[in-house]
Amino acid sequence: MIIVNVSVVRMTLKTDIWDLVIVDTDEGIRGWGEITGSLCIEGVAAILDSMKDYLIGKNPVHRYECLQLFHQWRYPKISDLRTYSSALSGLDQALWDLYAKHLGIPLYQLYGAAGVQSIPLYANLNKALRGDRRESLLAEHGKEAVELGFEIVKCTPFDEITPENSTLEFDNSIKKMDALVSAVDISHVAIDCHQRFNRFSLSQMLTRVLDRYGIPYWVEDTIAINDYTVQEQISGSFPMFRFAAGEDAVSIYQIEKTVRSHGYDVIMPDVKYIGGPSVVLPLIGYVEGIGKQLSLHNPNGLVATAHSAHLSAISRQKIPMEFPFMAVPDRASLAFPSEIIRDGSYYFTESPGIGVEISKEALMEYGKTITCGSWERIGV
Repeated sequence: MIIVNVSVVRMTLKTDIWDLVIVDTDEGIRGWGEITGSLCIEGVAAILDSMKDYLIGKNPVHRYECLQLFHQWRYPKISDLRTYSSALSGLDQALWDLYAKHLGIPLYQLYGAAGVQSIPLYANLNKALRGDRRESLLAEHGKEAVELGFEIVKCTPFDEITPENSTLEFDNSIKKMDALVSAVDISHVAIDCHQRFNRFSLSQMLTRVLDRYGIPYWVEDTIAINDYTVQEQISGSFPMFRFAAGEDAVSIYQIEKTVRSHGYDVIMPDVKYIGGPSVVLPLIGYVEGIGKQLSLHNPNGLVATAHSAHLSAISRQKIPMEFPFMAVPDRASLAFPSEIIRDGSYYFTESPGIGVEISKEALMEYGKTITCGSWERIGV
């Protein structure tokens, strides 16, 4: 088996966008990776295009040889750029997928999780509500998620707050929280702050949440990720809360700071940016080994969800993994075989690799590939 092509594909769906890396081989087997949220898909495509001549003709099973160009020393240093790390992450995902397909086994079994049948998910409510932020709809989606078996839901009620306008009243945010908590107990609600607070406003918010509702499941991305001193002070003042972060890390060096900080309890790497499965695999053992918890950041498409689920299978703690609830209503029809989401869990099959493939019909209808800087309809 040798590589014959590496392509970057953008799928523009009705309610979302998925960016993919596809590695094709001479045997007709495809490896899939996802890089949605790279911040510059054209840049990722240019990076991979510059390496295409090196990759074509190589055996994708020889993963380290294929990734060699990414790990060469460079000055100025570019490995901490999100675009560069996304290119590496997408290619690494696709190569792991191909390796498992070459062996004829599911990826989670290759990772050492044979016997695991499923992993728990939590429902990200934000993705489906970006166009309609009514609190009644938030409560409706939260209730529906719980009825479908998701034990935990995640909301983003503080979108009007920024570090610059931190004196803004929380009234609108509290209305959203009131609505959601009327349908879902606060202990089953995670709150994502998208780094919108500073020390003063965060203390106010946490106090108000605690007094009004009680203790949420966790509080995520409270302040700027590099402000570890303030976060550790906040964590010390509110020891009853669990704090989560790590989704923006693009290297093991960056996320190691978050892991070692006393301010964070739950670490949330993203397989699309941090370097792919090759980085996440040892990170899971490291994080759990020092007594912290890990939950992969995953608000995106079928491919990233599959990779993240297979990685999560090796976790000993079974903290639920993120799932973009109702973000793409026809999601199940876009792949064959498709993912199995049932009773708030992701179920594995015996299909080799990640176990899902974006269908040819979906690629033809929604997909475009970039060639020499121009987007063109994809030819499957």
